[in-house]
Amino acid sequence: MTKNIRALLIAIAFIATGTTTAFAISKKQRKPNFISTYTSRVYHSYHATGFVRQSRASMRFLETTPHVSFVAPKVKIPGSFSLRGEAGPVENQGMCGSCWDFSLTTALRGTLMTHGHDPGRLSFNYLLNCDTQMQGCSGGDFSAAQMFVSPLGAPKYGSDGPYTEMQGQCIKEKPVASAISYKLLGNDLGQFPNSPTPSFEDIAYVVGVLHQPVSVDIAADNNWENYASGVYNDCSDNNVSDLNHMVVIEGYNCETSVDKNGNCVFNKKGNLPAGVGTWLIRNSWGTDWGDNGYITMKATDSSTGARCDAVATDALFFQVK
Repeated sequence: MTKNIRALLIAIAFIATGTTTAFAISKKQRKPNFISTYTSRVYHSYHATGFVRQSRASMRFLETTPHVSFVAPKVKIPGSFSLRGEAGPVENQGMCGSCWDFSLTTALRGTLMTHGHDPGRLSFNYLLNCDTQMQGCSGGDFSAAQMFVSPLGAPKYGSDGPYTEMQGQCIKEKPVASAISYKLLGNDLGQFPNSPTPSFEDIAYVVGVLHQPVSVDIAADNNWENYASGVYNDCSDNNVSDLNHMVVIEGYNCETSVDKNGNCVFNKKGNLPAGVGTWLIRNSWGTDWGDNGYITMKATDSSTGARCDAVATDALFFQVK
């Protein structure tokens, strides 16, 4: 079966199941004085997403899992920091809606790597095939992180067969990577009183102080998909209901919001002024996409202050030994 036919069948399956995996149409009209700070291109390969936030299980997980916040006046956070090249390579989920799998699995490996013990490439079949609460290539969510808590864990890549971009039989192999626990970030109740929203400071603390990658969600619309280089600032779909993709934040830059010592300056809620601050994100669409698999994007929309493409509405990090 050719890749084009497989992609078409998968897309039809996504539509049939009602899973939000296709890209949203840009909903925001650009202002006449809008100046783009990034370049784009048209990709000829299919890019799957796969995050399903609105399922009952997903919402229950987000509402009941302990949240932690690092918003504290005395904590000094470097003005910028990057884990690029230190937390694992860019992977490719292919035509399967398994972004949730890749985001969590690579975040676990990256966390172990920055703690000094790289377990090697981890299986992408483990969550995809063995977590019966997820929907395989039709989508999943943050709650799959439970499958990495010891004594459970991820086996070595290839020990349960190669990743084929398709859901298959669960083959349980010996885990080589586990977490003690995981935490969701945030204490700003905002528009989600039962699911606190992480601040810029929360995520920057984990990345820049703890030196760990963070698994986050985003509304990946067609403008975001077509990113090639520069700093993405289109922020063309900031609607939380359009969240459809999970990625990994590996870096940040507080830009102009720094003190004389070069440390970030946040407001009382741990955020930066509207339009200030960027994220460095590792995607799971291979190195042919974006900046060798990465995107640098604005954290917030300069005109509204909303999270750019709803990035990091939810954020999770692992705790390891």
